[in-house]
Amino acid sequence: MPYSSSFIEQSFSHSSPTQTQTKAQCSKIENGKKEAEIHLVGYRFDPSEDQIVVFYLFNKILGRELPINDIIKEISVYEHDPDELPSGDFKHGVDCNEAFYFAYTEQVYSSRGKITRRTTKSGYWDLDGEEEEVKYRNGDITVMFEKVMVFHKGTAPNGIETDFIMHEYRVNPLIVPTHVLNDSIRAKIERYVVCRIIQEGVSNFPLTNFHQDGLLGLLKKQNQIDMTEIA
Repeated sequence: MPYSSSFIEQSFSHSSPTQTQTKAQCSKIENGKKEAEIHLVGYRFDPSEDQIVVFYLFNKILGRELPINDIIKEISVYEHDPDELPSGDFKHGVDCNEAFYFAYTEQVYSSRGKITRRTTKSGYWDLDGEEEEVKYRNGDITVMFEKVMVFHKGTAPNGIETDFIMHEYRVNPLIVPTHVLNDSIRAKIERYVVCRIIQEGVSNFPLTNFHQDGLLGLLKKQNQIDMTEIA
């Protein structure tokens, strides 16, 4: 049975972000919209799985304001090979090698019945294990379901495994308050997902030499300080 709407409204309130979201709200106001200052030193977008749903996918489905605009882009993920996605999007996570996207899934019919299309121009996403439940703050309430997939080049089932891994997250329909449901919301709940794509073995962490590029480097160029004294 559905969870109570009071739990949903209290737990998913914009006014009660976790520490991760509080840090993430380093933003500027431009044309009335918040934009993430993701280039700030020390900032990294690395949300937990339940935070992805609680603060992003759930509110996206309901048409509510997101904590940060445009940090999760909307793109037709399943129409592209992962190496065709903008390389600049792979800048999140611990190793700055993760990209996050809102995407619609497409249902097609096959000999196995109704399935989700995950075939691209040059390959396919192959499911790795069973769909898993994700609990809210490791508690008792299932807020989402997660599928893990690996991208293979070629034709199933004989494709060649690549280093691209996807975590696909979808909302548990039971957490959505019944009073907000309509045909449009139901369709989004069924088809809307967040795709977290990781390129394994790659790190895009910026290798910045702050002695060269920072204030100390500037002072050195101006001959105002001997860098060897503080190196």
